[in-house]
Amino acid sequence: MTPGKLRFLLGAAIMICALAAQLASGTFAQELFADAAIMAVFALSLDFLARCGLVSFGHAGFLGLGAYAFGGFSVLMGFSPFVSLIGGVLAGVIAGVVIGVFAIRTTGAFFIMVTLAAAEMFYAFVFRSPLFNGADGMAGVMRFDLAATGFDINDPKIFATFCILICAAVWLLLEFVMSTPYGRTLDAISQNANRVAAIGGRVFYYRLSAFVGSGAIGALAGVLKAQHTNFLSPDIASWFVSGDVLIMVIIGGLGTLVGGILGAGILVFLKEILSTHFGHWNLFLGIIFIAVALIVPNGLIGSLVERLRMREQSAARDAAAGQTAEQGKAEP
Repeated sequence: MTPGKLRFLLGAAIMICALAAQLASGTFAQELFADAAIMAVFALSLDFLARCGLVSFGHAGFLGLGAYAFGGFSVLMGFSPFVSLIGGVLAGVIAGVVIGVFAIRTTGAFFIMVTLAAAEMFYAFVFRSPLFNGADGMAGVMRFDLAATGFDINDPKIFATFCILICAAVWLLLEFVMSTPYGRTLDAISQNANRVAAIGGRVFYYRLSAFVGSGAIGALAGVLKAQHTNFLSPDIASWFVSGDVLIMVIIGGLGTLVGGILGAGILVFLKEILSTHFGHWNLFLGIIFIAVALIVPNGLIGSLVERLRMREQSAARDAAAGQTAEQGKAEP
C-alpha cells in the first residue's frame, strides 16, 4: 500500500465514522460534530498552504474575514445567504492576493510574523468597528435556506451532516489538486524551493496561488462558522484561533491534509471533555499536546505515512541489492 492510498483510506474512514457517529448522537454532540467539521475545513486550508513549505500564524484572519464578510452581505446589505457565501469566499481570495503579494516574498519566521500582523490588524478593526457592533459582536446571522430540498438546515443533525459533507468535498478537492502536476510542484517547492527555481519553476506564483487558495478555503470555514453560531465576534480572528488550527494540523501531521481533519476532531472533543471534568483543563490539554509532540513528532497520520514510506524504501533497497547479487552470480 502506498502512502497516498493509506492517507485516502484513513480520510474516507474518518468521514464515514463522523457521519455515522453524529447521526446516532444527541443534539449537543451534533453541535460538536458540526464545529469539528468546520474547524477541519479551516485546518485543511492551513495544511494546503503547508504543502508548499509555508506555515501561517495569522490564518484566523481568513476565518474571521469570511465570517464578517458573510455577515456584512447578509445582515447589513440584505443579500441571500448563498450570495453572501460567494461574497465571503471572494473576500478571502482578494485578501489572499493583497496580503500574499507581500507575505510570499518572505519565508520562515518572517512569513509567520507578516501573516500574524495582518490578522491582528483585521482583529483590531472589527473589535472597534461600530458597523459590526465592535467588541459586543453582531447577532442575526442566518443559515442557508434548504427548504426547496426538503431539509431544515436549522436542525442540528442536518446542519452537522451538511458541514461534514462540505468538509469531505473540500478534502477530496485538495487531494485531487495535490495529485496534479501543480500539486506535485508545490511538494517540490516545499522540499527545495531553490532547486525548483533553478530549473525554471516560478516559485513565487505557485506559492501565491496556494496562499490565495488557502485564504478562500479559510474564508469558507468562516462562513460556516458564522452560520453555526449565528453570531459574529472579533475573537474568531484572534491569534488564539490561529494557534488552535496550527495545533490541529501538527497533531494530525503537517502536510498530510487528512491529518488536519483528525486533529480538528481531537481538539474540539478533547476541549469539551477536559473542560467538563477539570477546572484547569488547559494544563491537561498542554500536557497531552507535549506528549503527542514527543511520541509522534510527525503527527498521528504523518507518523503512519512516514513509517510506510520507510518500509517501502527499505523493500526497494533490498530488491535492488538482490538484483545486484543475482547479476553478480550470473557473470562468468
